[in-house]
Amino acid sequence: MLRLDQLYFRNFSVLFFLTLLVTATSGYFLLEKIEINNHKTMLSNMIDQYIVSEKYVQNPDILIHDIRQKTGVRITIIDSKGRVLYESNRKVEGMENHLNRPEIRQALENGAGYAVRYSKSVGRDFLYVARRDGDRFVRMAYVLANIQEKFFSFWIKAMVLFTGAMALAFWLAMQINRRISGDLAHIEESLQNLLNKKYEVRFDDVKCCKEFDTISRQIAKVSKKLQKRDRQKAKYTKNLKMLSKKQSDIISAISHEFKNPIAAITGYTQTIKEDPDLSLQIRERFLDKVLSNAHKIAIMIDRLALAIKLENENLIPDFSTFKLQPLLEEVRENLLQKYKNREIEIDADEVTIRADRTMFDNLFTNLIENALKYSEDEVTVRVSEGRVEVIDRGIGIKERDIENITKRFFRVDALSWDNSIGVGLYIVKYILKLHDIELEIRTQPGRGSVFGFGIENLEEKR
Repeated sequence: MLRLDQLYFRNFSVLFFLTLLVTATSGYFLLEKIEINNHKTMLSNMIDQYIVSEKYVQNPDILIHDIRQKTGVRITIIDSKGRVLYESNRKVEGMENHLNRPEIRQALENGAGYAVRYSKSVGRDFLYVARRDGDRFVRMAYVLANIQEKFFSFWIKAMVLFTGAMALAFWLAMQINRRISGDLAHIEESLQNLLNKKYEVRFDDVKCCKEFDTISRQIAKVSKKLQKRDRQKAKYTKNLKMLSKKQSDIISAISHEFKNPIAAITGYTQTIKEDPDLSLQIRERFLDKVLSNAHKIAIMIDRLALAIKLENENLIPDFSTFKLQPLLEEVRENLLQKYKNREIEIDADEVTIRADRTMFDNLFTNLIENALKYSEDEVTVRVSEGRVEVIDRGIGIKERDIENITKRFFRVDALSWDNSIGVGLYIVKYILKLHDIELEIRTQPGRGSVFGFGIENLEEKR
């Protein structure tokens, strides 16, 4: 397949030579016709002048001779029957009857006649013009070769000028073709650079036309977009690797979280099964352990299911009106069964809110348990002036982790000893979002953290 500049050169060259050929051919015949018409008009005018002048001279033969000498025109006088009365180029004796000559027949019918033909009398090609004058015909003729010589000379000059103009046009076309070729090479190089991921594309080298400039600018835009996309891809790949590592850690954590209670359940049930002599008291204690570990597994499954529901936006709050302090006391009692020898202080005003009670139970359980895990001192829950705050005096959170800590499955690297699955704060944030509330986090590394949110829009007006 030809390049655009090669196609342009080929088509223009063909068009150039076809135009030259057609113009030369048509110009030749057109100029010939124009020249013959000019000589027809000239001969017709000369006949008119002769007819007028003949009346004022005593010897018409002298007048004819003078015209012949000055113009080279052949003059013939013919009577109404076609007999030649006078012939300027030869003797009239022996000449044929001219009544059937084409120009004489036309003059007989129309008063004037015209013909281009070979003369048997003289043996040359002539342009004939005849005019009827009473009972005779006046005919003048011009040698066709002389007419052709004149117009051919003019045609040659015209063709030289036309060829020069076409050559100039051809040279200009070649300059345009050279620019097209250069711009195409620049565009091709730019595209090749894009394929090789070299994004330094310049568009100020385009010299040919606006369309190529537009293409170059579009390539430059594409280059910037591809460069940006490559950076995003590299960033995405990096994040994907980090996510893969975190997911591996999460799977490991989930596996570990499930492994411990399952191992405990397996151990206790196997002991009960294999030792029929166990006392009833020990059996009941072992069964309580089995029940406790089964409850742990159920809680973990519920948390994972809740996180998935929140992610898929399949959870709709079931609003009801309830007092906040009793709910906090329930959560406190449940957590103290798991975290024995720990203190949870509830400092809450009497507040009634309208919200999803089950969700808020889950919310406070996650927040308070999170505080218990990452601190050794007491945890305080404060409800005052339209705000709820869960305060711990633990290790705190690094600033770089605050933005990510509420994301699903995120775990702080420094807390890798903790085998939680990293959905607690994600659930908290999403539950608050369903109630049009934002979670606020204040923290100081080494001094503790405060997780708080406003409840003004949930409080029942008294």
